Amino acid sequence: MDNIVITALFSFVSTIIGYIVGSRKNNAETDRIVLENMKGVIEVYTQTIEDLKHEVSELKQEVKEYKTCINKLESELNQFKKQMKQDETR
Repeated sequence: MDNIVITALFSFVSTIIGYIVGSRKNNAETDRIVLENMKGVIEVYTQTIEDLKHEVSELKQEVKEYKTCINKLESELNQFKKQMKQDETR
């Protein structure tokens, strides 16, 4: 009878220890997988941010060129208006 109680107790303790160790290992594996997934997401967002920065830089350059073109056209228009007024007064 003592052997049965000792065996049952040993089995119970072994099960508890196995559960604790297995649970920790399972949690560590889950944490590792979550971290790997987060790393992948961060890489995607980082690349997207870099692409957007490049696109913004290109768009700023285009806006600068358009402003220069608009200023040139405004200047030409003002000169044309002056010329038209001068021609009207003659």
